[in-house]
Amino acid sequence: MTSFPVPGTPVTVVLRSRDPAQWPGEVAAVRDGGVAVRIAGAMPAWDPNGTYVLVALDGSVRVSQPAAYIGHTERAVAFRSLGPWQPVDRRAHPRFAANYRAEVRSVLGNSRQDGRLVDISMGGMAVRVGSRPGGRQVQVRVWAGPFSSELLCMVVGAEEDENGVVLRLQYTDLLPAQRAFVRQVVEGLAGQGAAQAS
Repeated sequence: MTSFPVPGTPVTVVLRSRDPAQWPGEVAAVRDGGVAVRIAGAMPAWDPNGTYVLVALDGSVRVSQPAAYIGHTERAVAFRSLGPWQPVDRRAHPRFAANYRAEVRSVLGNSRQDGRLVDISMGGMAVRVGSRPGGRQVQVRVWAGPFSSELLCMVVGAEEDENGVVLRLQYTDLLPAQRAFVRQVVEGLAGQGAAQAS
């Protein structure tokens, strides 16, 4: 049985905080209880007290592991493993198919484009837009009947097809009123018998 991960395995380092961030890279070395990651691009500043998660593919299964920052060189950053690699639960919240108007604005840039909600859950949503916005954080305004709300989201995936791009989004730091809006939309769709998204 091949151990996981091995040097060269693509991995994303995710910082969970009020200002979340993520950096792509690859495994440089694996030692008992630790992983060294070679970061693509410039080495960022690391928070010794930050909450980090390493995300990688084990075959076709997306897995993650909590990790603590140890130190870094110019080329790689070392993390101590805080738990085993676990499959990422992509269905922590049921998603419901939806077709509401949305507007996606890049937080880093000034791009703004109309879109349509594809599905929504209490953890995130999918929005179809014409092209992928710059940056990893976006503001998404959703109109559901007479109500609307603007939600800060992290782009966790994007799927291109002939009709544009479907952005897979995870909510970031929702305020109580925003969470109530999402709950109202999700419960409304569930009450209407909307299909659960696959």
